[in-house]
Amino acid sequence: KLMVYFQRIRKTRHYMEHHEREVPWHEVIEAIFATKNPRRNGEVFEIDNKSLYVVFKVEKGVLSVINAKRK
Repeated sequence: KLMVYFQRIRKTRHYMEHHEREVPWHEVIEAIFATKNPRRNGEVFEIDNKSLYVVFKVEKGVLSVINAKRK
């Protein structure tokens, strides 16, 4: 079972420049907290639910949102 621990969540520059208009921050946060077991894909994690696809990484207790797209 995969557990992802973090103390902070931040937006990456890539998310802000390319994805924030399409998927607002509050929807990304909601998806992160609603997902019990995000799928690991190498260095990053993926959330693939019925409405969103979110990619993030966790380093030193900081969850960094890289990508968020609508389905």
